[in-house]
Amino acid sequence: MTRSTSGKHGVLPSIAISLMTVISAVSALNIAIPEIAEKTGATQTQLTWVVDAYTVVFAGLLLISGAIGDRFGRKTLLQIGLVIYLVANVYGILSGPEMDPQILIAIRVITGVGAAMIMPSTLSIITTTFDKEERAKAVGVWVSVAGGGAVVGLFGTALLMVWFDWTSFFWLNIAFAALGLLGVTVNVVNSKDLTPRPLDLAGGALSAFAVSSLIFGIIEGPDLGWDDPLTLFGLAAGATFILAFVFWELNTQHPLLDPRLFRIRAFSAGSLSITIQFLAQFGVRGNGKFFEPL
Repeated sequence: MTRSTSGKHGVLPSIAISLMTVISAVSALNIAIPEIAEKTGATQTQLTWVVDAYTVVFAGLLLISGAIGDRFGRKTLLQIGLVIYLVANVYGILSGPEMDPQILIAIRVITGVGAAMIMPSTLSIITTTFDKEERAKAVGVWVSVAGGGAVVGLFGTALLMVWFDWTSFFWLNIAFAALGLLGVTVNVVNSKDLTPRPLDLAGGALSAFAVSSLIFGIIEGPDLGWDDPLTLFGLAAGATFILAFVFWELNTQHPLLDPRLFRIRAFSAGSLSITIQFLAQFGVRGNGKFFEPL
């Protein structure tokens, strides 16, 4: 059910800021790595996980988070995600620039949990708020923010670090999260599926293990070597869990993501388009590392 046009003016900006909160943090911390190493004394492995713990957790929980929002309330889940995100970054500020690297990694993990609640909720709210004519434009804005948010995060953090220490990265996250939370609370109407289905917890667990394992292997490959046992284990585990996920989803009564949907040309083309856009933003350089958007 869609809202009247007069009641939707603040929805898209609120959703865009909430999405910016998630995307801007993906690579924004990369620019602060030299100072983080100096201030915290983090090892190279710890620095890798400072950057990547967020992405691993975020990606692994996306599917199940979207299903939870559809069942219990999309606005509610989005607000919870923004609050978790906000609290984690406030704790980062309070911990100071010389915090223990393990604390910083934990902050990134918790932030990733919040991000996994935010991102699917933003797209679900768009599809349930706007009618068919407006929806294409709204999704276009969503895709643009998803594609350009990392650039904003990089340049925003770089600008703040001209005058402040590396923890100014947290201030940028706090600003986006606070604005998003305020906008969502004021402008977005809560919605959920009118005929909720049982949660596919097994599918959610398999998808989380599949994505996290695969990303772990990709992250560790450039540093450990693509033939390193740990890298190979991550990639093999990811592939195994993906196959198990597909098999489960094809045979369960209430799938989290029905693989048969990919037979629909529009669905497959849209998924491929978004994948290509994100690969363009976070592709692979010659040394195999994910690059920061230029």
